[in-house]
Amino acid sequence: MKHDITFIRPEHKQASIHWETMRDVCAGAEIVKSKRNKYLPFLDPTDESERNKRRNQDYIKRAVFYNITGNTKIGLIGMAFRKDPTVSIPDKLEYLKTNADGAGTSIYQQSQATLESVLEVGRHGLYVDYSDDSNEAMILVYKAEDIINWRTKRINGKDKLVLVVLREVVEEPEDYGFKDITQYRELAIEDNKFICRVWRRAGENNSGQFEISSTYLPKPKGCEHWDEIPFTFVGAQSNDPTIDDSPLSSLIEINLGHYRNSADYEDSLFFCGQVQPAISGLDEGWRDHLEQNGVKIGSRTPLMLPQGGSFIYAQAQPNSLAKEGMDDKRNYMVALGARLIEQNSSVKTATQANGDQTASTSVLGICCSNISEAYTTALRWCAQYLGLNGDDVTYTINQEFISKVADAGMITAIVSSWQSGAIRDKDMIRAMQKIDIIDPSADPELVKQELKDAEPQFTG
Repeated sequence: MKHDITFIRPEHKQASIHWETMRDVCAGAEIVKSKRNKYLPFLDPTDESERNKRRNQDYIKRAVFYNITGNTKIGLIGMAFRKDPTVSIPDKLEYLKTNADGAGTSIYQQSQATLESVLEVGRHGLYVDYSDDSNEAMILVYKAEDIINWRTKRINGKDKLVLVVLREVVEEPEDYGFKDITQYRELAIEDNKFICRVWRRAGENNSGQFEISSTYLPKPKGCEHWDEIPFTFVGAQSNDPTIDDSPLSSLIEINLGHYRNSADYEDSLFFCGQVQPAISGLDEGWRDHLEQNGVKIGSRTPLMLPQGGSFIYAQAQPNSLAKEGMDDKRNYMVALGARLIEQNSSVKTATQANGDQTASTSVLGICCSNISEAYTTALRWCAQYLGLNGDDVTYTINQEFISKVADAGMITAIVSSWQSGAIRDKDMIRAMQKIDIIDPSADPELVKQELKDAEPQFTG
């Protein structure tokens, strides 16, 4: 179709297959098990009997999915947000700290959700819109699955977004309930001007073709139009339109392999884990006697057998292959950064701890840096909407994932250097902020002024 707003880029279609798996694994056991044979093989697919179907149901039910990936993701988010992000914005944008999207979500909570999505699938999107009713700019987030189309164009030696299509689902009231309506938001540059269109299905029952429902031309205060689309991608490697790999993709793959090994191991325990009584040396008379009167097993019930008869417990030999496979994958996951699975209780120096964290925090650091850059850009667009100067606007997520231990010698050295004039007041304050002696989010200039204004303290 010539005007098919629902067109999805081929690379998006391909990535969506993997995104679903990544979301499922990060969501945990309930979601993974609900997908049934998507993640576990169907045993004996040639047998379509009810008995085999029940066996496969029990096979899935007994399997144990360890939410290693999800716990690792939560741990990484906790490391990034162990300190509040630092934000520098004009007073007129202070409302964004508590209501960034117009729905009551703070910018801190929103950036946490953004990091979560980037860790899961390696992609997210931020769009800055403006509400005429409240005269406020807002930051809207879009999952990777809903950014279905985009296009760039080389302008003045720089690749520039000229088209973004976002899929949205809105609720419409229906009696006491509601129904979900899918619509598409087109963000485009036409004649060097930004234009926004909303496409919805035609007809009373929303059953017709998609057509333009509304069109508007947002503009910053004091300007005739935007010359760029106020939308930015957020990626695991960079914030360009290229689809990045998930930082957790390797861990997710091994986690699913661990799940399959667990299913085989639990199935083996069920069928072979219990002992099987066996009686030998019986003639037909004894056999019929025992079948008629039954056999009771236990230390208080003697079992009478004929001469030469014997009673044993048949026990299967341990099948350790599945268990060994689980242990191997568990070690792989530890090596990939799943430290919540097994904590090393040995005492380490701060240098050793920092070295152990390098592999995992480097990936996390890139993600946090990209998100900080994206939110800084979004906040500057918010400032432009209100006609404010956004040059000094910043949003920075903490990248010191391990707390630094401040010993007395370090503090003494910093203070001595400051007192001797070797470092400036601002340098001393920033050094103290890095070791959490002074609030890291505090403005060094304000701290400096407070120290000057403080009343002298007399001791002795």
